[in-house]
Order: sequence, then C-alpha cells, then structure tokens
Amino acid sequence: MTQWIHEMKWPEVAEYLRTNDTVLIPVGSVEQHGTHLPMMTDGAEAIDVAEVAAQRTGVLITPPLWFGWTPHHLAFPGTISLSSETLMRVVEDIAYSLLYHGFRKLIYINGHRVSNLPPLELAQVRIRNRTNCYMAVVDIQLIARKEIGEICDGVVGAIGHACEVETSHMLFTHPDLVDMSKAVYQEKKFDSKYLGSFATTDPYIDRDMVGLKSTIDEYRKAMSPAGTGGDPFRASREKGQKILEVIVANTVEIIERAKKMDVVLKPIEPPL
Repeated sequence: MTQWIHEMKWPEVAEYLRTNDTVLIPVGSVEQHGTHLPMMTDGAEAIDVAEVAAQRTGVLITPPLWFGWTPHHLAFPGTISLSSETLMRVVEDIAYSLLYHGFRKLIYINGHRVSNLPPLELAQVRIRNRTNCYMAVVDIQLIARKEIGEICDGVVGAIGHACEVETSHMLFTHPDLVDMSKAVYQEKKFDSKYLGSFATTDPYIDRDMVGLKSTIDEYRKAMSPAGTGGDPFRASREKGQKILEVIVANTVEIIERAKKMDVVLKPIEPPL
C-alpha cells in the first residue's frame, strides 16, 4: 500500500490512525540551483528522505510542500518564494488539519537546508504550545552534519548551494535532471574572522558567526554568474548514495523515538 496520504482513500487513513499517529511532512523550495541542477532540488531531496524513511518505519507522508522561504534566490529567474508569514501559516494549517484527525506526532522534513528554519521553528513553537503535539523539524543537512562532513572531501567552501552535497544527492536520485556539463565552481569568500550567518551547512567552517542577511541585489552580485556556492565537481553518485543513507538513518531514529512517546493533545481547532 502507498505511504502517500494523497494517494490513499480516507478509510485507509482512518485505519492507519487506529495503530499509528506519526506522519512526515516534506518541505522544500522552488529556487535556482546553479546552471546544472533543477529548481526542484530542495523539494526532491526532502521527498527522497521522506520516502525511504517512511518505507523503513511504516509511517505515512503528506503531499510535499514545494514552496519555501527563499527571498534571496529571487535574484535568479524561476525562483518562487513564500513570505515568512505565509510559510508559517501554511505549516500551522497543515499541522492543525492532521492533528484534528488524530495524528499526534508531526515530523517536518526540511529540504531547503537551513533557510526554511526561521519560519519553521517559529511555527513549531506556536503549534506545540497550542496543541501539545510532538513536532520535530528535521533539516536534511543538520540531521547528519557530522556524517556528511566525513563523506565529503573536507575542503572549506565546497559545501554551500548547488554544491558537492546537493549535486551528489541529485546525481544519485535524479541523474536525468543533472547537467554536469553546465556546472560551475564558485569559490565562497569568507571574512577572516566572522561568518555572516547564524547557521551553516558547511561542516568544515571554523569561523565565529554573526547574523548578516543580504538584499536580493547583493545576493545576485555575490552569486553571479551561475548561482552556485561551492564546488559541484567534487560530487559523485557514490557520495550521493552515502549522503542519503546517513540522512535517512538519523531520520529513522527520530521517527522511532517519536513513535514511542505518549502524547495527549489539547482540544484541536481546525483551520477555518
């Protein structure tokens, strides 16, 4: 039987809820990923992780939320961004709908590495306090940051956007959508002491951090001409397989922990 809720009939979902109350919600982004990867990369990665993790744990998956919070990537054509407030409301409405029907454990799989986290985490605080549900936000880079660092080549600046990690993942799961003949390496330049971010996907960064966000115009200048941040030429299908496996393994552990928890919900108001 399918594990995608949108492919099921409602009595099948009701039957599932008799014995299981955990569900995965993949969240991605439609945004530029350099000249060699498709706009769907973040969503595709979240879906890949959710599918394999669901198969191993027997839980259900909601339809993916393709759009994320990505105003910086509006610097390049084709990117579609939700406002932070809209993403928060959509995440909350999805949660209240699921909780209203009897799901108690919600695990959002974030494929828009780090960037979706501010609105997701703010929504998480509101959802948990209003409902008492279990809710986890699994960022597919941060959930296995240490392991991914061991798989990759260990060069500062090689991991960023449309880089060694993302290109490897897509070479393994969606090779038909990758055009390495158009890949571009763009070296990331760092301040001698401070990294202008509160979070990074690069496990080799040894800088202190300060929160600095660029405007769309500044981002366009910094990421031109290709929109790539890092080194896609270090990528390989073999690395992609290993990267997906470590992300799934850690995600499965989170799912199994959640399944064992006893959660008593507060009264749930459906989204109206």
